[in-house]
Amino acid sequence: MRSPAEQVSTAPSPGGGGTAVPYTTRLVVHVDEPDLVQRVPGEPVRLLAQVKAAVLDGGEGDHADPGQLALIIALDLAEQRRERMVTAMRAALTAMPSGVSFAVVTAGGGRGDGPVRYYPAGPGSWAPADRDHRVNAAFAMGAAPLAVDGAPRSPGYEGWLAEARRLFAGSDRPLCRLLLVTDGGTGYEDAALTAQLTECGTEFTCEVIAVGTGWDYQPLVRIVSRLRGTADAAGPDLAAALAEAVRRACRRAVPALPVEVTVRPGVSIESFVQFKPQYLQLAAGPPSGPHRHVFPVLPWDPAGADSEFLLALHVDGTGDPLGELLQFAMVSLGPQQEAVTARWRDPSLPPARTAPSTSDETPGDSSRVLDSRSRMIAHLGKGLKYLKAGRRADAERHLGQAAARAHRLDEEWVLAEIAAWGDIHDAAAGSVRVSLPADAHRVSVTLLRLGVRSAAARTTSRTAGRQRSVGPCTECGEQAAPGAVYCVRCGKQLS
Repeated sequence: MRSPAEQVSTAPSPGGGGTAVPYTTRLVVHVDEPDLVQRVPGEPVRLLAQVKAAVLDGGEGDHADPGQLALIIALDLAEQRRERMVTAMRAALTAMPSGVSFAVVTAGGGRGDGPVRYYPAGPGSWAPADRDHRVNAAFAMGAAPLAVDGAPRSPGYEGWLAEARRLFAGSDRPLCRLLLVTDGGTGYEDAALTAQLTECGTEFTCEVIAVGTGWDYQPLVRIVSRLRGTADAAGPDLAAALAEAVRRACRRAVPALPVEVTVRPGVSIESFVQFKPQYLQLAAGPPSGPHRHVFPVLPWDPAGADSEFLLALHVDGTGDPLGELLQFAMVSLGPQQEAVTARWRDPSLPPARTAPSTSDETPGDSSRVLDSRSRMIAHLGKGLKYLKAGRRADAERHLGQAAARAHRLDEEWVLAEIAAWGDIHDAAAGSVRVSLPADAHRVSVTLLRLGVRSAAARTTSRTAGRQRSVGPCTECGEQAAPGAVYCVRCGKQLS
């Protein structure tokens, strides 16, 4: 069901938010076949709901108002990377729009004092991105304190986030962006990083550029997932990567509006997955009330392009009446709310299928298709992790399951990814043979880019441009998604 679009006037959101312009929200919640949910005595039932949402602002152009932007470039790099860093910072400063308020944070240079603000060097924490400060900052990079080669760095990534929070707290700009450039020499303490990410909340967003081959993708993915950014490996051209990251950080933005899910007693959230603009397993923030979960999501497209999600619930229906429309959860986006509703099927009645909707209001892919795609990507990620660790049996088991789902969903990019690490003997049967040892750095780069890669690949699958009938599977009656080759429920090839 679609909520009518609503226009709301909002003030700038502190730290991570948006411009002081009216914005409009759209929200759609869709449950496949809501009249066919079968209750299993004594067991929780898995209920899937597809969510599409959008937030639009009233602005124009691709760039945010520079007068509302505060940007920190954090250089977590060793001394040996100074030459590349200096060249890259010149490109980054050139890419920075005039009027942006910026600061450069560097490693403590082995002094044990952690990350420090290096530029501007005066009493003020921020510099305007005008011609003089660009020139001065570029010149100053040659003497910036970087980490001693090979020396342990303290604190870890949590220290860089804490310094960013401290600096942003002193800024009057509503749009705060952190750009972390790291070569992986900084470690992290799991509990401390988790606590710091919680403290950051939605105060700022973070882009990460990984340099060299010594970094661990796992903390970087955690950081950008929680702080609503993207991570990428720089490759040989650090200057181009850093300049592009600055341009991303300075794009027009809308308020940091989370998606909230409130569940009734007896219902728990198994997962909440974002598929567009990229694949991301979302983690709820600290509880804000009984049964209420707040999910910071990736930044909204100010032009109003839909973000797509899959909400998986575990429902205990003990005591619920049969055949009555029941509400299991409420999804909220700003001022709008949509209910997740379904009926427990009465086994004494014939199991007539719910007629598929053909309205433009209905999302294209079914919840089952999204669920299968989510499991496919999860198996691919697990398989690559085991591949990196040299655990052949586990890698082949998970990559095989990813291949089987990719075969059914016609996701050729997944099959191509798996084939890059070995041989696919039978995709439909999930028979895969990997080659060991695998290049650990290549695997890390693939895992770092997996979320963005999976979203981009959806628009370039091998079914693109091919017309297939959109009708029910002749074997089980499951409604087929546009372009599907195999039924997501029973696996039968569609005509």
